[in-house]
Amino acid sequence: MVRYFTFVFCLLSMLQSAIAQTIRGTVKDAHTAEALIGANVVVKGTTNGTVTDEDGKFSLTINQTLPVTLTISYLGYLPHDHVVRDANANITVKLDPDKVVLGEVEITGSRLSEKQKESPLTVESMDQIAIRQTPAFNFYEGLGQLKGVDVTSASLGFKIINTRGFNSTSPVRSLQIIDGVDNQAPGLSFSLGNFLGAPDLDVLKVDLVVGASSAFYGPNAFNGVISMTTKDPFQTPGLSISMKGGERSLFEGSIRWAQVIKNKSGFEKFAYKINGFFLRANDWEATNLDPVYQTLDDASNPGGYDAVNRYGDEFYFAHDYSKSIAAYPGLGRFYRTGYLETDLVDYNTRNYKMTGAFHYKFRQDLQLIYAANFGSGTTVYQGITGIHSRTFCFFRTE
Repeated sequence: MVRYFTFVFCLLSMLQSAIAQTIRGTVKDAHTAEALIGANVVVKGTTNGTVTDEDGKFSLTINQTLPVTLTISYLGYLPHDHVVRDANANITVKLDPDKVVLGEVEITGSRLSEKQKESPLTVESMDQIAIRQTPAFNFYEGLGQLKGVDVTSASLGFKIINTRGFNSTSPVRSLQIIDGVDNQAPGLSFSLGNFLGAPDLDVLKVDLVVGASSAFYGPNAFNGVISMTTKDPFQTPGLSISMKGGERSLFEGSIRWAQVIKNKSGFEKFAYKINGFFLRANDWEATNLDPVYQTLDDASNPGGYDAVNRYGDEFYFAHDYSKSIAAYPGLGRFYRTGYLETDLVDYNTRNYKMTGAFHYKFRQDLQLIYAANFGSGTTVYQGITGIHSRTFCFFRTE
């Protein structure tokens, strides 16, 4: 009887050892032979599994008879099935990286042809983020931070962009365009810069071509091109408001509203935008009454003198008594009274701008656009020959 129980006990022990077995192994990268930490090792068809340690090793106890199939997987690698026939063998599994090779995709966009790119053309750009972050009062003054650009301030309301070393207050050979349309003021033969340009809130990007661009944009672009692109109401709908203030009673207010209208099918078919802009400031007043350089008389002359900011105060040779001391002692030279600049010039800068555009989309790549810009105001324009006050009115449709 004792022998019988001993035989049964030994048989059960042999069966238990045949079923409960431990499989040990290591998981590595097939190319670098580096250990893979946290790889999943699962007996195929079951939920029995484990993960590798920091050395890439694993230990898995199974209650099945051999052979068994282990499925080893790791993120970024191809899964691998390994058949285990001997539980005492220390197996090594190498996983191959899961590579997905895509075909080459090249996306390019340019307004210039390949032939145009071969010419010496330099383009400086200011995008929407740079316009918002510029420390200047407006984006037009911020263009002065670009390479090869000179900004001349003819007044608070009139800024002039010069390039290629041609510094002038009348940039007749510089071209300014808004959405591809010339912004030249009628009767002046040049653009009035920010005075009749697009409002800051509606400017998407400014491209400044500082090379000799007459071959691409015409003879008026000899000194450079300022190309402004406004915002598409389909892309930037909503309400935007901007207000700025400063010294000399300066105030600038701007508002932009854009809306997209969908058809019954839910497709965007129509969009419009409206911009309003107002600038108010008291410009710098020229009140310098010092004698001009190399004048014949100073402020102590009883007959007057030629002052810097007084006009028409020259003397006539017939009123020069300085050479006839015996006949007219102490009289010297007599000057005309003249006019002060403050009596001739209106320093109250005012600028009004209204722009609007209607976009109708026939399909995704085809739109009909009707746009109109209106600008008016009063500012001081300082040229080479003097200082003048003018009121400008400009209207353009596209």
